[in-house]
Amino acid sequence: MKKTWQAVLATTALTLALSTTLTGATQATSAQNLSKADHLADLDAAFAQAAEEFQVPKELLMALSYSLTRWQDHNGEPSKDNGYGLMHIVENDKQQALGKAAKGLGLAKAEIQKNKLGNIRAGAYLLAQYQKELKKPLSGDVNEWYEAVASYFASQDKELAVLFADDVYRLLKEGAALNKDGETLSLPGDAAVAPDKGAYAGIVYDGVTTESADYAPAIWNPAYSGNYQAASRPTSHPIKHVIIHDTEGSYASAINWFKDPAAGVSAHYVIRSSDGQITQMVAEKDIAWHARSANSNGIGLEHEGYANQTGWYTDAMYRASAALVRNICQKYGIPMTRDYILAHSEWYGNTHTDPGNNWDWNYYMSLITGVAKNYSVVIVDNPQATFYGPAEYWRSVTGYGLGNAMRWTKGNGTTEVNYSVYRPNIPQAGNYEVKVFVPSNYATSTNVKYTITYNGGSIVKTVNQANYADQWVSLGTYSFAAGTTGTVKFGDATGDNLYIAADAVKFMAR
Repeated sequence: MKKTWQAVLATTALTLALSTTLTGATQATSAQNLSKADHLADLDAAFAQAAEEFQVPKELLMALSYSLTRWQDHNGEPSKDNGYGLMHIVENDKQQALGKAAKGLGLAKAEIQKNKLGNIRAGAYLLAQYQKELKKPLSGDVNEWYEAVASYFASQDKELAVLFADDVYRLLKEGAALNKDGETLSLPGDAAVAPDKGAYAGIVYDGVTTESADYAPAIWNPAYSGNYQAASRPTSHPIKHVIIHDTEGSYASAINWFKDPAAGVSAHYVIRSSDGQITQMVAEKDIAWHARSANSNGIGLEHEGYANQTGWYTDAMYRASAALVRNICQKYGIPMTRDYILAHSEWYGNTHTDPGNNWDWNYYMSLITGVAKNYSVVIVDNPQATFYGPAEYWRSVTGYGLGNAMRWTKGNGTTEVNYSVYRPNIPQAGNYEVKVFVPSNYATSTNVKYTITYNGGSIVKTVNQANYADQWVSLGTYSFAAGTTGTVKFGDATGDNLYIAADAVKFMAR
């Protein structure tokens, strides 16, 4: 009698032998530990077991997952279009795959959202259901599953369904691998793969779209008109910045989302991980909705991938994106520096962290400028700072500041009681310009004294916060050693009792 995952997950007392070949001995793992699937061997075995249970080719299941998530999850958190886990099981206004899988498997939704192995089972179950709905056999031949893979994407736009399915079959042909903690999970490639596209035969994403008028190498595929603001930039609003994002989902899903009337968001360009293909969705003259405070004067670039996952930011993507940014900067006279080419996370009023720590700014900027040097930017925001003095005198406020949150206190005359220390982790020794962010509220003191401790000394700089609103204010450029020896400190000894804003401090390599 075949053992199923449903039986395994029914009780934590039951164990399952996941792997014998990778460890040299059979490992009995409890269902509680299985939910973590901390080892790549666990995931490989999970793909194999789910494939067997639902009669889906294992390699197809793995390719589908890799295309969507690079075999990595979000610790139970959803993607931008509300997809969960390694199999990106979606629940939104257009797709109720999560509910369908939960009902079919007799699981609570949380077991699919937060449990890696439950999520893989759900993906296999759904793929098998789509194949059955197409009245196709549950074949071991991956070539017979193309239409079911397209159905998994669940878009009414056949071109986007083909875009997604073609990427899955590209992976089946080329193979894929994930290296983590000294382990490797691999999908061997098979150059002989040649899918039967059925109802999708003859549909090619490149062939049905038109060339972008703003950037010739890009494909023009417009976002829904209600997801951006029509304008006449740079006449109506000067274009001053380029904002770097990641999609928090796949290339195809980002395009599909920006075309969805329910999205309420968009970006000018979306860039694919595998080969750097670029789709333009909003004309540069119009205002895409991608970064709140940066929208009116910025151009937004979405890069396929997740901020907290590895494997998405490829050389092909960096090179395609850099060429696009260089074109934009030359066209609008934007300086090609990190002051004007910024991460989504660097803009005030936003709560996002993209493109994250895996984005190689030094390499990327060297491709844009042709100059290899240190382009590091280190931001220390309030969650990373240390606040001294009675806690009740450091008030927290949302709706203002970098990360859409800040703190404030009041001046205490000439006696310092409350102060804060911002300590960066400098990646490479050199000269860094120090900037402090002054938000648009709770910043009225005219005499805030910042003490910068750098490599070789310290200096005090005074800022009249009342003169600024939502602005980075420079305190000068100083030499910093690599590591955490440098600091910026300021407190309430301002000589007045006015508001003092405490927000982010930025260190920019110069």
